[in-house]
Amino acid sequence: MNPSPYNAVIAGNAAIGGNSKQVASKLSRFRIGLVPLTLFAVAALPVLTKTVKADDFELAMVIKETTNPYYNATLQGAQIAAKETGGKANNYGPTQSSGQAQVELINNLADRHIPAIAVAASDPDAVVPAMKRAQKLGAKVITFDADSNPQGRTFFVNQSTSDAIGRYGAMLLLKSMGPKGKVAIVSAQPTAANQNAWIAAFRDELKQYPDIQIVDEVYGYDNEQKAFDVTVALTTKYPDLTGIFAPTCPGLPAVARAIESVHKQGQIKISGNCVPSITSKYMLDGTIQGFYLWDPIKLGYVTYYAAKNFVEGKIQGKPGDSFTITSGRWPGTYKIDDSGQIVTGEPLQFTPENVKDYNF
Repeated sequence: MNPSPYNAVIAGNAAIGGNSKQVASKLSRFRIGLVPLTLFAVAALPVLTKTVKADDFELAMVIKETTNPYYNATLQGAQIAAKETGGKANNYGPTQSSGQAQVELINNLADRHIPAIAVAASDPDAVVPAMKRAQKLGAKVITFDADSNPQGRTFFVNQSTSDAIGRYGAMLLLKSMGPKGKVAIVSAQPTAANQNAWIAAFRDELKQYPDIQIVDEVYGYDNEQKAFDVTVALTTKYPDLTGIFAPTCPGLPAVARAIESVHKQGQIKISGNCVPSITSKYMLDGTIQGFYLWDPIKLGYVTYYAAKNFVEGKIQGKPGDSFTITSGRWPGTYKIDDSGQIVTGEPLQFTPENVKDYNF
Protein backbone atom coordinates (compact mmCIF):
# COMPACT_ATOMS: atom_id res chain seq x y z
CA MET A 1 0.00 0.00 0.00
CA ASN A 2 1.33 3.44 -0.92
CA PRO A 3 2.10 5.39 2.26
CA SER A 4 1.03 8.65 0.63
CA PRO A 5 -2.31 9.79 2.07
CA TYR A 6 -5.60 9.29 0.32
CA ASN A 7 -8.17 11.96 0.96
CA ALA A 8 -11.37 10.81 2.58
CA VAL A 9 -14.34 11.33 0.31
CA ILE A 10 -17.86 12.07 1.45
CA ALA A 11 -19.93 11.01 -1.53
CA GLY A 12 -23.52 11.81 -2.37
CA ASN A 13 -25.83 14.67 -1.63
CA ALA A 14 -28.72 13.06 0.20
CA ALA A 15 -31.06 15.76 1.42
CA ILE A 16 -31.58 16.11 5.12
CA GLY A 17 -33.77 19.14 5.14
CA GLY A 18 -32.46 22.35 6.65
CA ASN A 19 -29.55 20.49 8.29
CA SER A 20 -27.74 19.50 5.09
CA LYS A 21 -25.20 22.31 5.24
CA GLN A 22 -24.62 21.64 8.94
CA VAL A 23 -23.90 17.95 8.32
CA ALA A 24 -21.67 18.67 5.32
CA SER A 25 -19.71 21.17 7.39
CA LYS A 26 -19.21 18.68 10.21
CA LEU A 27 -18.16 15.92 7.85
CA SER A 28 -15.58 18.21 6.30
CA ARG A 29 -13.82 18.34 9.67
CA PHE A 30 -12.90 14.71 9.23
CA ARG A 31 -11.13 15.06 5.87
CA ILE A 32 -7.88 13.20 6.28
CA GLY A 33 -5.31 11.07 4.65
CA LEU A 34 -4.96 7.33 5.05
CA VAL A 35 -5.54 6.74 8.72
CA PRO A 36 -3.87 4.09 10.79
CA LEU A 37 -5.33 1.92 13.34
CA THR A 38 -3.90 2.60 16.63
CA LEU A 39 -2.21 1.00 19.31
CA PHE A 40 -2.71 1.29 22.92
CA ALA A 41 0.25 0.91 25.09
CA VAL A 42 0.54 -0.36 28.56
CA ALA A 43 3.43 0.31 30.77
CA ALA A 44 4.73 -1.17 33.96
CA LEU A 45 7.55 -1.21 36.39
CA PRO A 46 8.90 -4.69 35.72
CA VAL A 47 10.53 -6.71 38.42
CA LEU A 48 12.55 -8.68 35.90
CA THR A 49 14.50 -7.05 33.09
CA LYS A 50 16.89 -8.27 30.47
CA THR A 51 18.50 -6.99 27.34
CA VAL A 52 16.70 -8.11 24.20
CA LYS A 53 18.71 -8.32 21.02
CA ALA A 54 16.97 -7.20 17.81
CA ASP A 55 16.75 -10.73 16.47
CA ASP A 56 15.24 -11.93 19.78
CA PHE A 57 12.52 -9.29 19.96
CA GLU A 58 8.96 -10.54 19.61
CA LEU A 59 5.74 -8.57 19.82
CA ALA A 60 2.91 -10.87 20.93
CA MET A 61 -0.40 -9.39 19.77
CA VAL A 62 -3.26 -10.67 21.95
CA ILE A 63 -6.27 -10.11 19.72
CA LYS A 64 -10.01 -10.43 20.34
CA GLU A 65 -10.48 -13.37 18.00
CA THR A 66 -8.54 -15.14 15.28
CA THR A 67 -11.50 -15.33 12.87
CA ASN A 68 -11.70 -11.53 12.39
CA PRO A 69 -9.81 -10.48 9.20
CA TYR A 70 -9.18 -7.08 10.74
CA TYR A 71 -6.49 -8.60 12.94
CA ASN A 72 -4.79 -10.19 9.95
CA ALA A 73 -4.27 -6.63 8.71
CA THR A 74 -2.87 -5.34 12.01
CA LEU A 75 -0.49 -8.30 12.12
CA GLN A 76 0.59 -7.59 8.55
CA GLY A 77 1.61 -4.08 9.59
CA ALA A 78 3.53 -5.33 12.62
CA GLN A 79 5.37 -7.84 10.45
CA ILE A 80 6.35 -5.10 8.00
CA ALA A 81 7.91 -3.19 10.92
CA ALA A 82 9.58 -6.36 12.18
CA LYS A 83 11.17 -6.90 8.78
CA GLU A 84 12.50 -3.34 8.83
CA THR A 85 14.06 -3.61 12.28
CA GLY A 86 14.64 -7.27 13.05
CA GLY A 87 12.53 -9.42 15.30
CA LYS A 88 9.06 -10.85 14.77
CA ALA A 89 5.36 -10.39 15.52
CA ASN A 90 2.65 -12.98 16.04
CA ASN A 91 -1.08 -13.05 16.78
CA TYR A 92 -2.46 -14.91 19.79
CA GLY A 93 -6.19 -15.12 20.30
CA PRO A 94 -9.28 -17.27 20.81
CA THR A 95 -11.62 -18.29 18.01
CA GLN A 96 -14.42 -16.41 19.78
CA SER A 97 -14.03 -13.15 21.66
CA SER A 98 -13.55 -13.77 25.39
CA GLY A 99 -11.93 -11.76 28.13
CA GLN A 100 -11.11 -14.90 30.11
CA ALA A 101 -9.46 -16.52 27.10
CA GLN A 102 -7.28 -13.42 26.73
CA VAL A 103 -6.31 -13.65 30.42
CA GLU A 104 -5.03 -17.19 29.88
CA LEU A 105 -3.09 -16.14 26.79
CA ILE A 106 -1.47 -13.18 28.56
CA ASN A 107 -0.46 -15.37 31.49
CA ASN A 108 1.07 -17.96 29.14
CA LEU A 109 3.00 -15.29 27.24
CA ALA A 110 4.25 -13.80 30.51
CA ASP A 111 5.47 -17.21 31.65
CA ARG A 112 7.41 -17.50 28.39
CA HIS A 113 9.03 -14.10 29.09
CA ILE A 114 7.94 -12.58 25.80
CA PRO A 115 9.46 -9.06 25.89
CA ALA A 116 6.41 -7.16 24.58
CA ILE A 117 2.69 -7.92 24.66
CA ALA A 118 0.06 -5.81 22.87
CA VAL A 119 -3.53 -6.45 23.95
CA ALA A 120 -6.74 -5.58 22.09
CA ALA A 121 -8.94 -6.01 25.13
CA SER A 122 -12.26 -7.83 24.82
CA ASP A 123 -13.08 -6.89 28.40
CA PRO A 124 -11.25 -3.80 29.70
CA ASP A 125 -11.36 -4.92 33.33
CA ALA A 126 -10.94 -8.69 33.09
CA VAL A 127 -7.50 -8.47 31.46
CA VAL A 128 -5.97 -6.04 33.97
CA PRO A 129 -4.69 -8.55 36.59
CA ALA A 130 -2.98 -10.64 33.91
CA MET A 131 -1.47 -7.53 32.35
CA LYS A 132 -0.09 -6.43 35.72
CA ARG A 133 1.33 -9.90 36.32
CA ALA A 134 3.03 -9.86 32.92
CA GLN A 135 4.63 -6.53 33.75
CA LYS A 136 5.96 -7.87 37.05
CA LEU A 137 7.52 -10.76 35.13
CA GLY A 138 9.38 -8.30 32.90
CA ALA A 139 7.14 -7.83 29.85
CA LYS A 140 6.30 -4.43 28.43
CA VAL A 141 2.53 -4.53 28.02
CA ILE A 142 0.66 -2.21 25.68
CA THR A 143 -2.88 -2.10 24.32
CA PHE A 144 -3.95 -1.53 20.74
CA ASP A 145 -7.31 -1.34 18.93
CA ALA A 146 -9.29 -1.68 22.18
CA ASP A 147 -8.06 -0.15 25.41
CA SER A 148 -8.02 -1.71 28.85
CA ASN A 149 -8.83 -0.04 32.13
CA PRO A 150 -6.14 2.63 32.69
CA GLN A 151 -4.93 0.66 35.72
CA GLY A 152 -3.59 -1.94 33.31
CA ARG A 153 -1.59 0.34 31.05
CA THR A 154 0.57 3.43 30.97
CA PHE A 155 -0.40 4.87 27.59
CA PHE A 156 -2.78 4.10 24.78
CA VAL A 157 -2.11 4.59 21.07
CA ASN A 158 -5.42 5.37 19.43
CA GLN A 159 -6.29 5.13 15.74
CA SER A 160 -8.44 8.22 16.15
CA THR A 161 -10.23 9.90 18.98
CA SER A 162 -13.27 7.97 20.14
CA ASP A 163 -15.30 11.14 19.82
CA ALA A 164 -14.39 11.58 16.15
CA ILE A 165 -15.16 7.96 15.29
CA GLY A 166 -18.61 8.02 16.89
CA ARG A 167 -19.65 11.38 15.49
CA TYR A 168 -18.43 10.45 12.03
CA GLY A 169 -20.75 7.42 12.02
CA ALA A 170 -23.65 9.61 13.10
CA MET A 171 -23.03 12.14 10.34
CA LEU A 172 -22.84 9.44 7.66
CA LEU A 173 -26.12 7.97 8.85
CA LEU A 174 -27.78 11.38 8.95
CA LYS A 175 -26.59 12.07 5.44
CA SER A 176 -28.50 9.05 4.12
CA MET A 177 -31.61 8.84 6.35
CA GLY A 178 -32.27 12.49 7.16
CA PRO A 179 -32.93 14.21 10.51
CA LYS A 180 -35.81 12.05 11.74
CA GLY A 181 -36.63 8.40 12.30
CA LYS A 182 -35.90 5.42 14.53
CA VAL A 183 -32.31 4.19 14.90
CA ALA A 184 -30.88 1.00 16.42
CA ILE A 185 -27.27 0.18 17.30
CA VAL A 186 -25.62 -3.18 16.67
CA SER A 187 -22.39 -3.40 18.68
CA ALA A 188 -19.97 -6.22 19.40
CA GLN A 189 -20.44 -6.77 23.12
CA PRO A 190 -21.35 -4.77 26.23
CA THR A 191 -17.77 -4.81 27.53
CA ALA A 192 -16.13 -3.48 24.32
CA ALA A 193 -14.65 -0.26 25.70
CA ASN A 194 -13.72 1.24 22.34
CA GLN A 195 -17.14 0.63 20.82
CA ASN A 196 -18.88 1.90 23.94
CA ALA A 197 -16.94 5.15 23.63
CA TRP A 198 -17.80 5.46 19.93
CA ILE A 199 -21.46 4.79 20.68
CA ALA A 200 -21.49 7.43 23.42
CA ALA A 201 -20.24 10.01 20.92
CA PHE A 202 -22.74 8.76 18.31
CA ARG A 203 -25.60 9.16 20.77
CA ASP A 204 -24.41 12.61 21.78
CA GLU A 205 -24.28 13.76 18.16
CA LEU A 206 -27.83 12.61 17.51
CA LYS A 207 -29.14 14.49 20.56
CA GLN A 208 -29.10 17.55 18.33
CA TYR A 209 -31.91 16.03 16.25
CA PRO A 210 -35.10 15.82 18.36
CA ASP A 211 -36.96 13.85 15.69
CA ILE A 212 -34.48 10.95 15.85
CA GLN A 213 -35.14 8.25 18.44
CA ILE A 214 -32.53 5.62 19.36
CA VAL A 215 -34.78 2.65 20.11
CA ASP A 216 -32.37 -0.19 20.94
CA GLU A 217 -28.79 -1.40 21.31
CA VAL A 218 -28.00 -5.07 20.68
CA TYR A 219 -24.85 -7.19 20.46
CA GLY A 220 -23.39 -9.67 17.99
CA TYR A 221 -20.37 -10.61 20.15
CA ASP A 222 -17.96 -10.41 17.21
CA ASN A 223 -19.81 -13.32 15.64
CA GLU A 224 -21.19 -12.96 12.13
CA GLN A 225 -24.19 -15.23 12.65
CA LYS A 226 -25.16 -13.64 15.97
CA ALA A 227 -24.97 -10.17 14.44
CA PHE A 228 -27.17 -11.38 11.58
CA ASP A 229 -29.73 -12.85 13.97
CA VAL A 230 -30.03 -9.81 16.24
CA THR A 231 -30.44 -7.56 13.20
CA VAL A 232 -33.28 -9.66 11.80
CA ALA A 233 -34.88 -9.52 15.25
CA LEU A 234 -34.62 -5.72 15.22
CA THR A 235 -36.53 -5.50 11.95
CA THR A 236 -39.33 -7.57 13.45
CA LYS A 237 -39.44 -5.66 16.73
CA TYR A 238 -39.31 -2.26 15.00
CA PRO A 239 -41.02 -2.57 11.59
CA ASP A 240 -40.62 1.20 11.05
CA LEU A 241 -36.87 1.20 11.77
CA THR A 242 -35.08 3.88 9.76
CA GLY A 243 -31.38 3.38 10.43
CA ILE A 244 -28.74 1.14 11.99
CA PHE A 245 -25.30 2.09 13.29
CA ALA A 246 -22.92 -0.88 13.45
CA PRO A 247 -19.42 0.05 14.65
CA THR A 248 -18.31 -3.58 14.58
CA CYS A 249 -16.36 -5.88 12.31
CA PRO A 250 -17.41 -8.51 11.25
CA GLY A 251 -20.80 -7.29 12.52
CA LEU A 252 -21.34 -4.58 9.89
CA PRO A 253 -21.45 -6.88 6.81
CA ALA A 254 -23.63 -9.29 8.80
CA VAL A 255 -26.07 -6.44 9.45
CA ALA A 256 -26.15 -5.69 5.73
CA ARG A 257 -26.77 -9.33 4.87
CA ALA A 258 -29.62 -9.45 7.38
CA ILE A 259 -31.24 -6.35 5.91
CA GLU A 260 -31.04 -7.92 2.46
CA SER A 261 -32.58 -11.14 3.77
CA VAL A 262 -35.70 -9.27 4.92
CA HIS A 263 -35.77 -7.20 1.72
CA LYS A 264 -35.32 -3.83 3.43
CA GLN A 265 -32.15 -2.68 1.70
CA GLY A 266 -32.48 1.04 0.99
CA GLN A 267 -35.41 1.30 3.40
CA ILE A 268 -33.21 0.91 6.48
CA LYS A 269 -30.05 3.01 6.13
CA ILE A 270 -26.78 1.67 7.54
CA SER A 271 -23.49 3.18 8.64
CA GLY A 272 -20.60 1.67 10.56
CA ASN A 273 -16.98 0.61 10.39
CA CYS A 274 -15.24 -2.53 9.17
CA VAL A 275 -12.55 -3.66 6.73
CA PRO A 276 -13.39 -3.24 3.03
CA SER A 277 -12.49 -6.82 2.08
CA ILE A 278 -15.74 -8.16 3.58
CA THR A 279 -17.87 -5.00 3.50
CA SER A 280 -17.39 -3.15 0.22
CA LYS A 281 -19.79 -5.35 -1.79
CA TYR A 282 -22.66 -4.19 0.42
CA MET A 283 -21.73 -0.57 -0.23
CA LEU A 284 -21.47 -1.20 -3.96
CA ASP A 285 -24.93 -2.79 -4.09
CA GLY A 286 -26.45 0.05 -2.05
CA THR A 287 -27.27 -1.82 1.17
CA ILE A 288 -24.69 0.11 3.23
CA GLN A 289 -24.82 3.86 2.64
CA GLY A 290 -21.59 4.78 4.42
CA PHE A 291 -18.75 2.85 6.04
CA TYR A 292 -15.37 3.89 7.28
CA LEU A 293 -12.34 2.82 9.27
CA TRP A 294 -8.65 3.75 9.42
CA ASP A 295 -5.65 1.79 8.16
CA PRO A 296 -5.24 -1.33 10.34
CA ILE A 297 -1.97 -2.17 8.61
CA LYS A 298 -0.48 1.10 9.81
CA LEU A 299 -1.92 0.49 13.26
CA GLY A 300 0.02 -2.75 13.56
CA TYR A 301 3.10 -1.07 12.15
CA VAL A 302 3.10 1.75 14.71
CA THR A 303 2.18 -0.67 17.49
CA TYR A 304 5.32 -2.67 16.78
CA TYR A 305 7.57 0.38 16.82
CA ALA A 306 6.00 1.72 20.01
CA ALA A 307 6.47 -1.62 21.76
CA LYS A 308 10.06 -1.91 20.57
CA ASN A 309 10.93 1.61 21.71
CA PHE A 310 9.28 0.85 25.04
CA VAL A 311 11.31 -2.32 25.54
CA GLU A 312 14.51 -0.52 24.58
CA GLY A 313 13.84 2.23 27.14
CA LYS A 314 13.56 4.99 24.54
CA ILE A 315 10.14 5.91 25.90
CA GLN A 316 8.79 5.48 29.43
CA GLY A 317 5.09 5.87 28.66
CA LYS A 318 4.70 9.37 30.10
CA PRO A 319 2.82 12.28 28.48
CA GLY A 320 5.24 14.11 26.24
CA ASP A 321 7.30 10.99 25.44
CA SER A 322 7.81 10.41 21.74
CA PHE A 323 9.65 8.19 19.31
CA THR A 324 10.59 8.72 15.71
CA ILE A 325 10.51 6.27 12.82
CA THR A 326 13.22 7.70 10.60
CA SER A 327 12.64 5.55 7.53
CA GLY A 328 10.51 2.66 6.36
CA ARG A 329 6.86 2.36 5.43
CA TRP A 330 5.44 5.14 7.63
CA PRO A 331 8.18 7.46 8.95
CA GLY A 332 7.21 10.11 11.45
CA THR A 333 7.21 11.15 15.10
CA TYR A 334 4.60 9.68 17.45
CA LYS A 335 3.95 11.45 20.75
CA ILE A 336 1.97 10.59 23.87
CA ASP A 337 -0.42 13.46 24.51
CA ASP A 338 -1.61 14.88 27.82
CA SER A 339 -4.48 12.39 27.93
CA GLY A 340 -2.01 9.50 27.82
CA GLN A 341 -2.61 8.34 24.27
CA ILE A 342 -1.04 8.49 20.85
CA VAL A 343 -3.63 9.57 18.29
CA THR A 344 -2.60 8.71 14.75
CA GLY A 345 -5.39 10.16 12.63
CA GLU A 346 -9.06 10.54 11.82
CA PRO A 347 -11.69 8.31 10.21
CA LEU A 348 -11.42 7.44 6.53
CA GLN A 349 -14.56 6.84 4.48
CA PHE A 350 -14.56 4.13 1.83
CA THR A 351 -16.32 4.97 -1.42
CA PRO A 352 -16.91 3.19 -4.75
CA GLU A 353 -14.09 5.32 -6.13
CA ASN A 354 -11.42 4.62 -3.49
CA VAL A 355 -12.23 1.21 -2.02
CA LYS A 356 -10.12 -0.63 -4.62
CA ASP A 357 -7.04 1.15 -3.24
CA TYR A 358 -7.28 -0.77 0.06
CA ASN A 359 -6.45 -4.47 0.18
CA PHE A 360 -7.27 -5.35 3.79
